[in-house]
Amino acid sequence: MWFRAWACVWVGIWWAGSSCEGVWLETYRTGLWKVPEDTLHTISISLRFNASDLTRGLTRNLTHDLTMTVVPDAEWKLDWVNKSVEFSGKEVLAEVNKSLVFSGYYWGRTSLAFYLTRDDLHPGNNGTLLRDDLEITVDRKSYTVDTIFVVVGTLMVLVNTVNIGAQLDVGVIKTMLMRPVGPICGFVSQFVVMPVATYVMGWALLTDPLERLGLFTVGCCPGGTASNFWTIVLNGNINLSITMTTISTVAAMGMMPLWMFTLGQKLIEGTTIRIPYANIGGSLVAFTIPVGIGILIRLKLPQWADRSAKMMKPFALTIILFTIGVGAFNFYKVILLMTWQMAVAGAVVTSCALILGAALARMVCLPYDMIIAVSLETAIQNPGVAFVLLKLTLDSPNSDFASLPIIAIMCVTAPFLFLGFLIYTCRRSWHGCCSDPTPAKGPEAKQENAREEMLADIDTNGCISVG
Repeated sequence: MWFRAWACVWVGIWWAGSSCEGVWLETYRTGLWKVPEDTLHTISISLRFNASDLTRGLTRNLTHDLTMTVVPDAEWKLDWVNKSVEFSGKEVLAEVNKSLVFSGYYWGRTSLAFYLTRDDLHPGNNGTLLRDDLEITVDRKSYTVDTIFVVVGTLMVLVNTVNIGAQLDVGVIKTMLMRPVGPICGFVSQFVVMPVATYVMGWALLTDPLERLGLFTVGCCPGGTASNFWTIVLNGNINLSITMTTISTVAAMGMMPLWMFTLGQKLIEGTTIRIPYANIGGSLVAFTIPVGIGILIRLKLPQWADRSAKMMKPFALTIILFTIGVGAFNFYKVILLMTWQMAVAGAVVTSCALILGAALARMVCLPYDMIIAVSLETAIQNPGVAFVLLKLTLDSPNSDFASLPIIAIMCVTAPFLFLGFLIYTCRRSWHGCCSDPTPAKGPEAKQENAREEMLADIDTNGCISVG
């Protein structure tokens, strides 16, 4: 789509003495102009002589040339077909329009300044600034692959969430809720450790208030289905993972406002933060309904549940690989916009969350599989809630810039955990360690496993009992 434009600014070009000769630069827009990416756009411009010069006859020499050049604040953000246009004196007098053609490759905002770089009438005036009040915002276009990614990804997550529900043991979950050492540990690590860690890392590593707000926002979010999938892949306790995800999503209704209206408000003063309660509630519904369907399958059709258990881990790994691969292809421009500070912040926050979550779980002597679940639930948040909050709070493109640290965390976390999965798999294959726990058979064996898991005695290291 081609865009054409007009607006008016005047700049004087001084002769010797008190008389002056000037030109007008006419473009359409002032302020902000939002355009879609990867599409050619035209800025239509013209130069006009000052009316007083026309009446005084100072434009009688019309054979000389004038050149206008646009200078962006960052050369790499826009691709220009031509950045300069030449006008003869006759064309200026005839008010001829000429075009600057560009396309936006990278998303974001670019400020433009227009200079009179050549003035044969008065060479001493070369380099005169004509105007600098036009800003181009390049916005992302919607592609077919976006729809495919969302639809296919949503269906895969839905199917696997139902499968997860079919593998849950309601009796074990009830025991966890009656003696909620694991859920409390997950709550503290998620809503105390993560907000504080992201707030401190934001101030230490990032300079832009918008980026700090984005990093802090994701640190205040509840857990999501990604933590459940990684818990399956890394042989964590899925019962505890599902329980913590549900509790954290409900608790986010109160904990997110608490953190965002206290520390979050200090990061970007003068802006009213809007908590996406509807989005949080929608996430809870979208999570609990498939899990509930899976639990019904376990109760009514246990044979189906046993068969689907074999595909749970491979399917979860497939979803993770699909998200990493297609997501990286679909949002590669966002990755190119990231700074090294964002990458470092994402790596530090993810590492701290994994380590501190595991350390807290170990302090209360949770079993190994529960330590994995708490650690992953602490490190992997629900980024969708953070994106919606920033969209509701900030105007575009500020909301997009604030989202960059969130995407940086996602880009760092997935490869980091996948590397851990490869190391875990290699150790189990080559050294015979880290074997999968033997599934219990029969109701008595399952009850015994639950007691061993949840009601550990005080050990020789002085650990407190989880019961």
